[in-house]
Amino acid sequence: MLHQEVIEADFARYFPYTPAALCVKECARLSALRHYDCGGPILDVGCGDGLFASIAFEGAEVWGIDIDGAEGRWAAKSQAYTQVVLGDVTRARLPESFFGTCVANCSLEHVPRVDRALTNIRNSLRPGGRVYLFVPSRDWARHLLSYRALAAVGLEGAAELLRSSVDSFFKHHHLHDDHEWRSMAEAAGLRVVAVEPVLSTGTTVAFELLLLPSIAGYLNKQFTTRWTNFPPFRRLAARRVHQLVDLIVSASGSALTAEYLVIAERAT
Repeated sequence: MLHQEVIEADFARYFPYTPAALCVKECARLSALRHYDCGGPILDVGCGDGLFASIAFEGAEVWGIDIDGAEGRWAAKSQAYTQVVLGDVTRARLPESFFGTCVANCSLEHVPRVDRALTNIRNSLRPGGRVYLFVPSRDWARHLLSYRALAAVGLEGAAELLRSSVDSFFKHHHLHDDHEWRSMAEAAGLRVVAVEPVLSTGTTVAFELLLLPSIAGYLNKQFTTRWTNFPPFRRLAARRVHQLVDLIVSASGSALTAEYLVIAERAT
C-alpha cells in the first residue's frame, strides 16, 4: 500500500523534533532503506542531528560526519554515534577500508565536488562494503502541484522559474538522471549494483503542502539550531498530522519520481 511509505511509528518518533514537511521525506527514506541490509560499521554522511541514524541503525556501530558545527553537536548529544567527525566529506580523514556500509541521506547533492566525496567514501569502505545514496531526481520539482498548475495554464516559463528557485533555495548543486548518477559513482571507483527510483509523487505533494507551516521550524533552526522547541506538545499532535499526511500521499500519486537510491559497492 502506498500509505505505508510514511509509517505512523516512524512519524511519531520524527515529528516531535522535525517540521512536518521534512518528516515526510525522512520517514519515506527510512521505509526505503529497510529493504536492505546495512552491515556495520556504518558511516552516515551528512548526519545532521542524528535522529535518522537513531531510528534506522539501532544497536549498530555508526559514525557520523557533518560539515555543520551545530549539527555535529546535536549529533554527539543524540548518542546515535560511536564517533562524530566534524568536517567536509571531500577532505576529511576517514579510516581506510573500515566501513561495511555508508549511507548518504540526501546530502551529496549539496556537495559541489561530489566526485571527491564519492572517492573519499569509496576509500573508507572495506572491500565488498556498500553505499546507499539517496539523491534527488533531476525532475523532482516538476511534480510539485504548483509547477504542474502553472504549466497546465501555459505558464511554462513561470513554472521553470519556480522549479529553479526551489532547487536554488535547497542548495541542490547536483540534479541528475539515473544514468548520470550511475556514471558519477562508477567514476569514483564504485561498482554500481542498482539505481532504484524511490519516494513517490505523493511524498513530493505532501512535502509541498506542508512546507508553509514548516517555515516556522526553519526560522527556529536559524536562531536556536533546533527545528522545534516543544517536542512533548508536538508528540500529542503526531497521530493527527500523520493521518493528514496519509491522506495526501495516498491521493497524490504512487509513481516513484522524487529520488533515486544509488546502491554501489567497493569491489577491491
